[in-house]
Amino acid sequence: MTSAVNEQYMSAYMKGYMEGIKAERGEAEKPYLTVEDVCERYGGIGKPKAYDIMNAVRHHCNGGKLNHDGMILRAELEYWESTVEKQYIERLGDNRNKK
Repeated sequence: MTSAVNEQYMSAYMKGYMEGIKAERGEAEKPYLTVEDVCERYGGIGKPKAYDIMNAVRHHCNGGKLNHDGMILRAELEYWESTVEKQYIERLGDNRNKK
Protein backbone atom coordinates (compact mmCIF):
# COMPACT_ATOMS: atom_id res chain seq x y z
CA MET A 1 0.00 0.00 0.00
CA THR A 2 2.74 2.43 0.95
CA SER A 3 4.69 1.57 -2.19
CA ALA A 4 1.71 2.40 -4.42
CA VAL A 5 1.21 5.73 -2.65
CA ASN A 6 4.90 6.56 -3.03
CA GLU A 7 4.79 5.71 -6.74
CA GLN A 8 1.73 7.92 -7.26
CA TYR A 9 3.38 10.75 -5.35
CA MET A 10 6.61 10.50 -7.33
CA SER A 11 4.69 10.29 -10.61
CA ALA A 12 2.70 13.44 -9.79
CA TYR A 13 5.84 15.20 -8.54
CA MET A 14 7.78 14.43 -11.73
CA LYS A 15 4.87 15.51 -13.92
CA GLY A 16 4.73 18.86 -12.12
CA TYR A 17 8.51 19.17 -12.26
CA MET A 18 8.58 18.57 -16.02
CA GLU A 19 5.74 21.04 -16.60
CA GLY A 20 7.70 23.61 -14.60
CA ILE A 21 10.77 23.05 -16.76
CA LYS A 22 8.68 23.45 -19.92
CA ALA A 23 7.16 26.67 -18.61
CA GLU A 24 10.61 27.99 -17.70
CA ARG A 25 11.89 27.29 -21.20
CA GLY A 26 8.80 28.81 -22.76
CA GLU A 27 7.52 25.47 -24.05
CA ALA A 28 4.17 25.72 -22.30
CA GLU A 29 1.12 25.33 -24.50
CA LYS A 30 -0.10 28.63 -25.80
CA PRO A 31 -3.75 29.49 -25.12
CA TYR A 32 -4.59 29.92 -28.80
CA LEU A 33 -4.11 27.79 -31.91
CA THR A 34 -3.25 28.95 -35.40
CA VAL A 35 -4.09 27.21 -38.67
CA GLU A 36 -0.69 25.49 -38.62
CA ASP A 37 -1.31 24.25 -35.07
CA VAL A 38 -4.65 22.74 -36.10
CA CYS A 39 -2.98 21.08 -39.11
CA GLU A 40 -0.35 19.54 -36.84
CA ARG A 41 -2.89 18.49 -34.20
CA TYR A 42 -4.80 16.41 -36.74
CA GLY A 43 -1.85 14.69 -38.33
CA GLY A 44 -0.88 17.06 -41.12
CA ILE A 45 -4.24 17.84 -42.69
CA GLY A 46 -4.34 20.63 -45.24
CA LYS A 47 -5.06 24.27 -44.49
CA PRO A 48 -8.52 24.24 -46.11
CA LYS A 49 -9.61 21.40 -43.81
CA ALA A 50 -8.05 23.20 -40.83
CA TYR A 51 -10.01 26.34 -41.68
CA ASP A 52 -13.18 24.22 -41.90
CA ILE A 53 -12.49 22.82 -38.42
CA MET A 54 -11.83 26.30 -37.06
CA ASN A 55 -15.08 27.57 -38.58
CA ALA A 56 -16.96 24.66 -37.03
CA VAL A 57 -15.41 25.46 -33.65
CA ARG A 58 -16.36 29.14 -33.97
CA HIS A 59 -19.90 28.22 -35.00
CA HIS A 60 -20.21 25.83 -32.05
CA CYS A 61 -18.85 28.44 -29.61
CA ASN A 62 -21.09 31.32 -30.77
CA GLY A 63 -18.43 33.02 -32.87
CA GLY A 64 -15.42 32.46 -30.64
CA LYS A 65 -13.70 34.97 -28.39
CA LEU A 66 -10.74 35.99 -30.55
CA ASN A 67 -12.65 37.41 -33.55
CA HIS A 68 -9.81 36.35 -35.84
CA ASP A 69 -10.17 34.01 -38.79
CA GLY A 70 -6.71 32.46 -38.31
CA MET A 71 -6.81 31.70 -34.58
CA ILE A 72 -9.06 30.00 -32.04
CA LEU A 73 -8.72 29.43 -28.33
CA ARG A 74 -7.37 26.05 -27.25
CA ALA A 75 -10.26 25.77 -24.76
CA GLU A 76 -12.80 26.29 -27.55
CA LEU A 77 -11.22 23.55 -29.67
CA GLU A 78 -11.09 21.12 -26.74
CA TYR A 79 -14.74 21.88 -25.92
CA TRP A 80 -15.72 21.26 -29.55
CA GLU A 81 -13.73 18.00 -29.58
CA SER A 82 -15.53 16.82 -26.46
CA THR A 83 -18.91 17.27 -28.13
CA VAL A 84 -18.06 15.77 -31.53
CA GLU A 85 -19.01 12.14 -31.92
CA LYS A 86 -16.06 9.75 -31.73
CA GLN A 87 -16.54 8.42 -35.27
CA TYR A 88 -15.90 11.91 -36.68
CA ILE A 89 -12.80 12.48 -34.56
CA GLU A 90 -11.37 9.23 -35.96
CA ARG A 91 -12.09 10.45 -39.48
CA LEU A 92 -10.17 13.66 -38.77
CA GLY A 93 -7.07 11.63 -38.02
CA ASP A 94 -6.91 12.69 -34.39
CA ASN A 95 -3.44 11.96 -33.02
CA ARG A 96 -3.56 13.75 -29.67
CA ASN A 97 -2.84 10.58 -27.70
CA LYS A 98 0.16 9.57 -29.84
CA LYS A 99 2.54 12.27 -28.53
